[in-house]
Amino acid sequence: MEKDQKNQNKRERGEFDLKPIADDATFRFSCHPGISCFNECCHEIDVVLTPFDVLRLKKKLGIRSDEFLAKYTVLQSFGTTEVPLLKLAVADEETRQCVFLGEKGCSIYDSRPTVCRNYPTGVASQDPTAGQSAQPYFIIEEDMCKGHFEGQNWSIPEWKANQGAAELDELNKPWLEMIPRLKSLRLKDDKDQKMNIFIMVSFDQDTFRSMVFESSFLDRFEVSQATADLLKNDEDELLKFGFKWLEFILFGEGPIRPKKQ
Repeated sequence: MEKDQKNQNKRERGEFDLKPIADDATFRFSCHPGISCFNECCHEIDVVLTPFDVLRLKKKLGIRSDEFLAKYTVLQSFGTTEVPLLKLAVADEETRQCVFLGEKGCSIYDSRPTVCRNYPTGVASQDPTAGQSAQPYFIIEEDMCKGHFEGQNWSIPEWKANQGAAELDELNKPWLEMIPRLKSLRLKDDKDQKMNIFIMVSFDQDTFRSMVFESSFLDRFEVSQATADLLKNDEDELLKFGFKWLEFILFGEGPIRPKKQ
């Protein structure tokens, strides 16, 4: 009991043993309902969401993105910067249990966030607050987790493919690459127009969709009819387009340009 309390306190303080691992090395892991620690990692959570995490989750729940943001997330700034971090909400502040953890486990498992898919591995490039790292991969070792003693050996690519994280990594890559540059803009507060646009495009995809198709957006920017038709019928493509548009809005770069007057 005393050991369990120490482990819980360690988790609350965000203290983990992070073991660097090369992408061609292997680790042993398995998680399943029969394991004694099942769902323990869903307590004391600190899950940062990416844009495609939000898109997948709001689709799973069958709600608009603005409703998802209001009910299930918390928007924070990272440290002394104004870079926004969107985090998954908790059901209870005392235990900090994930809002989607039910009696039978994760209620949104097939649409779970990238951070959850990668556990017990960590990838620095998936952390919007992280910089470049010579060794981006690591294993998160917690005393409470017994999964390290079960199952088969995995390489990082094998684990990511098995958990469906590789596809999300690729989809989120352009957005993650914007974060270090966003820090350099030194936007002063969340009332800054560029920051508000960044938050809307990244996380409130339905509001962005309304802006594209219910305002003068298509009259102001070079967007072909074929592209507009694609964006109207494919939310993934709309979000990818949003990343490209952000390049112009934030940095004056990218393929999306205003129409010549």
